[in-house]
Amino acid sequence: MRAVDAAGWTCEGAKFDWEQERHFIRFDFEKGPWSKKPPHFIEFDRYPFEKLTIIALGSDGGHATRVYTFRDTQLGTSSLKSLAELPRLDEPTEAMVMVLDNGNWPEALVEGELVVEPSVRATAGVIHLFAALLCGLLLAPMIFDFVFFRALRENFPLFHAAFCIMASLQTAAVSGLLPLVSGLSFKAELIITYLSLDLMVIATFLFALTFVEPLHLTRRHKKILLGMVALTLLNGLSTTLFPEAFGLWIDHVYFGVFLILLAAYFAILGQARRHGSKMAPYLILGFAPLASIVVLQTISVYLPALGLEFDETWPQNFALLFEVIATALAVAERFMTLRRERDKALMAARDLEVLSELDDLTGLLNRRALEARYADLVRQGFHAMAVVDLDQFKAINDKLGHPVGDRVIRSAAWALSPGDEEDLIAFRIGGEEFLLLLRGKDAAQKAEGRRKAVTARIMAEVDEVQFPVTASMGYLDFKAIAAEPEANFETLYAQGDRLLYAAKCAGRNRTHSEVLGQVEDFAEHPRSVAA
Repeated sequence: MRAVDAAGWTCEGAKFDWEQERHFIRFDFEKGPWSKKPPHFIEFDRYPFEKLTIIALGSDGGHATRVYTFRDTQLGTSSLKSLAELPRLDEPTEAMVMVLDNGNWPEALVEGELVVEPSVRATAGVIHLFAALLCGLLLAPMIFDFVFFRALRENFPLFHAAFCIMASLQTAAVSGLLPLVSGLSFKAELIITYLSLDLMVIATFLFALTFVEPLHLTRRHKKILLGMVALTLLNGLSTTLFPEAFGLWIDHVYFGVFLILLAAYFAILGQARRHGSKMAPYLILGFAPLASIVVLQTISVYLPALGLEFDETWPQNFALLFEVIATALAVAERFMTLRRERDKALMAARDLEVLSELDDLTGLLNRRALEARYADLVRQGFHAMAVVDLDQFKAINDKLGHPVGDRVIRSAAWALSPGDEEDLIAFRIGGEEFLLLLRGKDAAQKAEGRRKAVTARIMAEVDEVQFPVTASMGYLDFKAIAAEPEANFETLYAQGDRLLYAAKCAGRNRTHSEVLGQVEDFAEHPRSVAA
C-alpha cells in the first residue's frame, strides 16, 4: 500500500489501541481549507515523546521529512503547548503523515491545530518577554513585604511574600518561561507547575489566617484554615507525585477537593466581613478571579458535554497579577492601620503616666492637662478654640437626678471626643463645660459637627431623657495672633467664654464665633425635636 493511498488509512470500525509504542496519524489536504495553501506548522498539547517523524506527501509522488525529539519542539503560547514546523514540498502537498514513537498522548497530535503562521514566532517570543515582565510585577511587592515585616514583626507579610514567589514561579512555568531558561526535565517542569499552584494556595490560606483581624476570626475558623492547608498539601502531593494511583479520575479528585477548599475559604472570609473585618473584602476580591477560573475548570472536568474546555494559561496569569495587587494594597492598608493603632497605644501609655490629667467621669483630659500642654499644642498648629456648654443642664439634675446627669455628661464627652481625628483634642473644663482645640482649614466645621452630635448622642444613650439636650458654643480662631505673647491660654479662654455667653443669651443651641475680631453666628436657630 502506497503512503499516498488515502483509502488505506480508513480506521472506521477498528478498535484503536492508544497504548502502542508507535502511532501513525494522517492529515489529508486534497479537500478542505488546506487544498490550495498547505499549513506550515502544527500546534498541539505538550506531552513527552521519544521521536516525532513528520512526512509531507506530494501529489506527484514527492516527499519531505522532519524528525523531532521532545526537546526539539518549540514552546507554544504556554508550557502546555508544543509547536513543530512541517516539512515543505515544491509540489502540491496532498497529505501530512506523523509517526509518533513512545508518545504518552497521541490524541494531542490528532487534536492538534494546523496553522500557516505560528502563535509564537521565535523560541523566545514576545509572549515569553511579556511573561518575564509579569513575573517581575508579581515579585515586586516582596520588597514592601520585608520592610513591613521588619517594622511590624507580624507574620502576614512573609506569607504574602511566599505567595508572590509561588505566583511568579507558576506564571513562569505555565507561560513556557521556565522550560525556556532551564534544563529541567519535563517531569520536573510538571512537578513545579502543579506544586507551585498548591503552595501558592497554601500561602493564601496562611496569609488569611494571619492577616484578617483576630477579632473577626473565631478559633474554629483558624483550625479550619490550618486543616485546609494540610488538605491542600495532601491533595497536591498525592496527585502530582502519584498520578497513577488515581488513573482517569485524577482531575475529578484534584478539582473536587479544590472546589471544597474554595467554598470553605470564601465562607470563612464572608463571615469575617459580616462581623466587620476591613481586610476580608480585599482577600475575597483578590482571590475571586482565580477561583472563577478553577470553578470553570472543575465544571469542564465534571461536565465535559458542556464544552467549557479552554486554555487557562493567560487568564490565570492575569488573575494572579490581580490578586497580588489586591493583596498588596491590603497589606499596605493593614500596615497603616497597625501603625495608627500602635501610635494610639503609645499615646495611651503616655496618658496613663499622667492619670492626674484625666477627668474621672469622662476620661477626657482635664483643665490641668490643657494648661500644661497648651503652648506645645499651639506650636503644633492648634489655632482654634471652642468652648462648649450643655444648655439648661441644671434642670436635668433637678428632675432626673445626678446619676442621669453624669450619664448625660459622659455621652456629651463621647460626642466631643476626637476618636480617630488627629486634628482635634477635647478637654473637660468642669461641670458640663468642655473645650476643644482644633487645627486645619475645616476646624470650624469640625467643631460645629461635634456640637450638633451632642444632642443625638445623648438622645441615643440616655433613655431617661425624653427631650433634646442641646449645647451652645463659643468658637475662636486665633491663628493670626498665635505667635503673639498676649495669645496666652487665660486670655483666649476668657474670649471664648464670652462668645459662649453670647450664644446662650441669643437663645442657646448655637455657636458664636470670632475671627480676627469679627463675630458671626454660624449655628442654626433652636428648633423643636420630638421627644
